[in-house]
Amino acid sequence: RISQGGVLAICEFIRTNKRAAAVYEMHLSHNEIDDDSAQEILRTLREQRSRYPPKRPVEGVEGGMAHVPVWVRLNHNRIKDPAAVLRAFEVEGITFCAARNAHGCGPGRCQRTECPLAHLYLFADQAPRRRDRDGREGGRRVDSDTSVVMSS
Repeated sequence: RISQGGVLAICEFIRTNKRAAAVYEMHLSHNEIDDDSAQEILRTLREQRSRYPPKRPVEGVEGGMAHVPVWVRLNHNRIKDPAAVLRAFEVEGITFCAARNAHGCGPGRCQRTECPLAHLYLFADQAPRRRDRDGREGGRRVDSDTSVVMSS
């Protein structure tokens, strides 16, 4: 499972590998990513303004290209206060779309007129925490659903 160290490695890759194409999607659900790590991912994308949001083919338009938000799935992680993280993004000027309208938003399209940096699909859906027999907090056991999609 990916935690802070893994997020820092992903962010370092995005910052330093200039030959790699822009990341279109980050499927990082069902991991151990916390509030600070989620913020680091979006801050890293914002720092790379010349590349993000990426320009990619438009769904349903032959040969069409447009800027589309990075599709970021961080649901079912260890983000304790998703609303506070979203407020911090707004304060820092990090634009996002919650992608609540499945007909208007998806990995390759956004219903908004102005293209935000990222789609944060299901961001508020975090893994419930339960207590084990010793009273310690622990998450439920779930297979990791992790992938990063880049342009070819």
